Amino acid sequence: MYKKILIIKLGAAGDVLRTTAVLPGLKEHNPGARIDWVTKPDSVDLVRTNPLVDKVYCIGDSIPDHYDLVINLDEDEEACKLASQLKGEKRGFLWESGVVIPTETAREWFNMSALGKRPENDILKRQNLKTYQQIMLEIIGLKTDHFHTSLHLPESSTGFAASFARRHGIGKHDFVVGLNSGAGSRWAQKSLGIEKSAELADGLGERLDARVILLGGPEEAGRNRALLSRVKSKIIDSGCDNRLLDFAGIINLCSVLVTSDSLAMHIALALKKPVVVFFGPTSSAEIELYSLGVKILPELECLCCYKKRCDKKPNCMDMISKDAIVNAVAGLKDKGG
Repeated sequence: MYKKILIIKLGAAGDVLRTTAVLPGLKEHNPGARIDWVTKPDSVDLVRTNPLVDKVYCIGDSIPDHYDLVINLDEDEEACKLASQLKGEKRGFLWESGVVIPTETAREWFNMSALGKRPENDILKRQNLKTYQQIMLEIIGLKTDHFHTSLHLPESSTGFAASFARRHGIGKHDFVVGLNSGAGSRWAQKSLGIEKSAELADGLGERLDARVILLGGPEEAGRNRALLSRVKSKIIDSGCDNRLLDFAGIINLCSVLVTSDSLAMHIALALKKPVVVFFGPTSSAEIELYSLGVKILPELECLCCYKKRCDKKPNCMDMISKDAIVNAVAGLKDKGG
């Protein structure tokens, strides 16, 4: 049993959030243990309110140099160097002789990552059927039935969401669908087309009598303006400049979230909200939905290619059916979503 545990996870905010899945198991197997977390400044809010985390450090902060267990689940050079410098038992990824190296339990994930040997890594990635959570628990060496991601909203963000709902006339009995069809500039290929997104918004409103909230971050500002100009039905624009936890508060208003493989998806799952998620270039198998939703995938052999741009016509996003998404949302509504 370990008394002091450090988790290092610096990557994209969605990855940081889904890594909270390891916390219940760590507490289960190490009751009373102190668990600290190191991340980047833009992800601190996703972890700092979690009752299973004792202290959150930003990378670069002065932190204790000894833990009983150091868990680094990031292949980032900065994260690996930090893990290697600290004293304690290590799991995950380290820095040695100028390169990232996995501990033995992390080798499977490493081999299918961008740092693995090509082209074998791409083949392994497409063949993988394990969820991210399952793989991270295996890296740490945990066996548990408790691995749900979690996000704890502060009163300021729930209050913001309540004010948002009042301002837009959203009642507690309304069927509210969040639409997050973009995916940022880094993974533009994960985004649903603007025209199709507008048609989807109209279909959700007309067929399901849904209150549709358009969601997005700063990188979606342009596409969301274009989308709004094409929508024929009523839609609520949540803006693209909300603070992170206020954005999560708006998602928490939704009965169902329709989304790309994105931060919004991870937030919804951490809040235990039903989701309909569409996939193309990234792995659908890695995403644990916790029986909360539906995955929409086109029938293509090149799925999970991890390409950020694609010249194929039609591409995977073009082949995702608007009606399939609406039908999936309808199914969740019938189940009480």
